[in-house]
Amino acid sequence: MTIGLLQMDLLLPMTRSLKDKRSILSRLKNQVRNKFNVAISELGMGDEMSRSQIGIATISNDSSVAHNILRQTEQFIENHFEVQVVGRRIEML
Repeated sequence: MTIGLLQMDLLLPMTRSLKDKRSILSRLKNQVRNKFNVAISELGMGDEMSRSQIGIATISNDSSVAHNILRQTEQFIENHFEVQVVGRRIEML
């Protein structure tokens, strides 16, 4: 069994308030959960208006499957939301 973890540091340049940030992140988390069947949560920078750190986890019997799911999730976030990825890290346990 392999646990895949993806940590992403995001810049949210279009936010003008914490309410804007929560709205974007809520939509992002719901769509990612529904599309990829992964666990996702905000890990840090909760009080910063234009930055966030999210974590995404998946479990698979095959490490390459877990890695592919995380890569697809990363690409989906980059292409479908008004965020900029400023840092990322993938780990397999």
